[in-house]
Amino acid sequence: MPTLKTVVDGFVCQRDYDNATLGRLQFWVDHLGDKQLADITDNDVDSALIQLAERGRLRAGRGLRTERAGQPLAGSTLNRYVGQLASVFKYARRLRLLPRAHVPPTRGIEKAPENTDHDRYFRPEEVDRLVKVARLVDSRWCRMEALIVLAYHTGLRKSNLLNLRWRDIDLAERTAAVQTTKNGDPMVAALSQRAAALLKKLPNQKPDTLVFEGRDGRSYDIRRLWNKVCAEANIRGRTFHSLRHGCGHALAQAGTNQAVIMKIMGHRSFAASARYMHADANDKRSVIDQVFD
Repeated sequence: MPTLKTVVDGFVCQRDYDNATLGRLQFWVDHLGDKQLADITDNDVDSALIQLAERGRLRAGRGLRTERAGQPLAGSTLNRYVGQLASVFKYARRLRLLPRAHVPPTRGIEKAPENTDHDRYFRPEEVDRLVKVARLVDSRWCRMEALIVLAYHTGLRKSNLLNLRWRDIDLAERTAAVQTTKNGDPMVAALSQRAAALLKKLPNQKPDTLVFEGRDGRSYDIRRLWNKVCAEANIRGRTFHSLRHGCGHALAQAGTNQAVIMKIMGHRSFAASARYMHADANDKRSVIDQVFD
């Protein structure tokens, strides 16, 4: 019977995973990697999750090291860790490494309560503030404005944006081709006129060059600059991923069909895009005022 580490090693060979997914998998390898897959119990998973909750969020330290941020993990984050481990067990069953009757230890784990606050997304006026501040404080890299607008107008994930190369961009057709999304599928994102105009202004548009490259030719680490932009724009509690949520919400507010939202956002299920179909009271009042003025 293989160990969890052995199975995870095979699991990550299926396709290219983003750093967040790899980080969650590494957590399980660090805590349960030496145990044989069939011997892992729900108590083992529970104990690891307790340690994860006690550790809390991590932030970038010096070099490649990370350090504790002193902030708790969101319930949704804890649930993603459980879901990631469940995917590994599902993969093992598919390869017949476990009997079909085997019950994965994640099945009995109670889900952590998730924050249903829909203010996780950026509103248009907030994005406008981010863009204005980015123009001011990004005097060296000079690409943050374009990155923010692309993220908000396309709904693409940060990893997809930072991995774009100029050969993936068609400014004439206003498209950006993503080779592999989180779901493992390729997709072509449509670019707004504003996004295309900002891209045209960027330098070094060689086919093999990253659109958002750093000095060493690798993708730029935006964390410090992003935090600075948010701080100067007086915006708290949102991550770069909130721009993706903002895109979905803006599409829903414009009356976009849910099936179209799924295509734009790269969702496989209606459940994933359904979150954007529920406007809060202020949004509803705005629509009512426009329609029944």
